[in-house]
Amino acid sequence: MKTSTLLLAGLIGSLPLAGCFGNSSEEPESGTIDGMTVNNKESSFSGRLTAKDETVVVDAVTGLPKSAGPDKTLTLTLVAEIAPPVVAGKTLSATGVVLKANFAYVSYSYRGDTVLGGVESIHLKSGKNAVLRSQVLFDDAEVSAIAYSGGEPEGAQHVYLATTTTDSNFTAPAVVERVRVNGGKFVLQSRVRTALNSSWATSVAVDEDRVFVTTGDSGGLHVLSRLSLAGQGAHLAGNARWVDFDDTRVVIAQGMPGRLVVYDKAGLGATNTWSFTGADIAGGKTTVRVVGGKALVAAGSGGVLLMNLANGKVVGRASVPVVSGLTLAATVANSADARKDLVFVSNDEAGIYAYRASANLDSITGNDTISLASLGKLRFGTLQAASHLAFDGNTLVVASGTGGVKIISVKWE
Repeated sequence: MKTSTLLLAGLIGSLPLAGCFGNSSEEPESGTIDGMTVNNKESSFSGRLTAKDETVVVDAVTGLPKSAGPDKTLTLTLVAEIAPPVVAGKTLSATGVVLKANFAYVSYSYRGDTVLGGVESIHLKSGKNAVLRSQVLFDDAEVSAIAYSGGEPEGAQHVYLATTTTDSNFTAPAVVERVRVNGGKFVLQSRVRTALNSSWATSVAVDEDRVFVTTGDSGGLHVLSRLSLAGQGAHLAGNARWVDFDDTRVVIAQGMPGRLVVYDKAGLGATNTWSFTGADIAGGKTTVRVVGGKALVAAGSGGVLLMNLANGKVVGRASVPVVSGLTLAATVANSADARKDLVFVSNDEAGIYAYRASANLDSITGNDTISLASLGKLRFGTLQAASHLAFDGNTLVVASGTGGVKIISVKWE
């Protein structure tokens, strides 16, 4: 197992080791424990966040069906851009984001001659500005995805991380890890991790009692206790890429070929498996969001689709954009999120696209056809691959790989 020397060398200024930094009402403890470095010195992040307050132009897209209704206007404002962490000259990639209240939590990874990863906390202030509050860096793990949970244990908040580790103490690389959060600051304490007996972890979701994690290759869906991270069972499902749930179902997306597996949430018995076109690129990301009895699926080369989870019928779809100079593999849909009738999709190097659904996606719509009309492509200054996004109705946060993070205020009225 590698030591934490590499991480400490990459931080701005030196951090004291655990036990050498006194608790402070103004600044929580920073330091290193077992390859995990917590940095709560906000001054050390100076220069990485750039406040913007710039209108994001939405360009019409040739070849995609356009929204005909003039009754609503999409107004986007770029609030801030955040450069990714650089550790010992190695630039980490933003891989995932989760929004909770007025915070965004972003995961990072680096895979090359070494494995690195991390997570950062960003305070979103009324959609007008942002502050980078806290950071965790790992010198033995990359982080693929992130989820947030409040409440117990100990009345605390936590982020849960789907990671791949080089720690030789684990028999397989896939690991789920929990990091405590207090007021948007990460808490320095002993690491809490559980092995998943697979090659890599791809996504994580958390409900009131359980943690759900997907793993790739011959892995599947893993279920753990939220309180202890003790394993409660595993369900084989090869090339499992993403997991989400609602009140009655847990749904995972699989790749190569594209499938959704629907589990009864109470007993976690598989009730249905539905096939879809797409998710056919090795190592690709295929997110699924369960909303209004439907699955919103970023289906890779199959574009973005809406599926009725009761019977597997695809009730809506938007194809991937055709972009001059980019191959199909560079324009695949890898992430999608929505609130009501507004949908955002990340199409890898092709960027971020906005769609208007013909129905409120939060509502149960059965087999009714739902059109996804293009509102256009979000125009940013440089071409950057978008690996994941999250949208809560007011704020859109984009994880753009080595391009870092973009925070966008959204008005749709």
